[in-house]
Amino acid sequence: MRIYQIIKDIVYLTVRGFFIGVAKILFRFKSHGSEYIPASGSAIIASNHASYLDPPFIGMGATRPIFYFAKAELFRSIFGAVLRFVNAIPVNRDQLDLKTLKTILDILKRGDVVVMFPEGTRSPTGELQPAKPGVGMIAYHARVPVIPAYISGSHEVLPKNANGLHLKKCTVRFGPPVDLQEFFQMQKTKDLYLRMSQEIMAAIQKLRD
Repeated sequence: MRIYQIIKDIVYLTVRGFFIGVAKILFRFKSHGSEYIPASGSAIIASNHASYLDPPFIGMGATRPIFYFAKAELFRSIFGAVLRFVNAIPVNRDQLDLKTLKTILDILKRGDVVVMFPEGTRSPTGELQPAKPGVGMIAYHARVPVIPAYISGSHEVLPKNANGLHLKKCTVRFGPPVDLQEFFQMQKTKDLYLRMSQEIMAAIQKLRD
């Protein structure tokens, strides 16, 4: 198991380094605020979502390995082995079912970082969409730092339903942890989860502005 983890870490860092080099050339990629990501321990990175490229852009900007979601269909090909080595979590139709939720909480319990998108799905226009309660629910139960992030340019690079990449500038900006302490004193309800997600989304909006 230890050897597998070492190999996995080497593959992750190799793939990350390769993509950083490519992204800097093709997309003039830059990252700001990575110091807000804890050097160790659990955390959620909550970002806007406008492109399939958002997880790798976050991964290139983060100072630590991240875990993120990918459609379960992608894991049924030979490409699936690579996805697992770069910490992808299979999900069905972009929905967070109970199995996925348990997987996220387990990853956070062992001290890793998970990327989540409060909007739930990719924005068709690149503009921010209303938050859904999923990330609020995870934040409530995990009680870990939530780091907001805003990706600018990913929609221009690969918008929804696009046939290919466009060579546009892309930047990732991280912000300080969202203060959610007041919510932890309240009784858990779906409305509370939504309010927490909206608070997180407001922090993402602030980074954009």
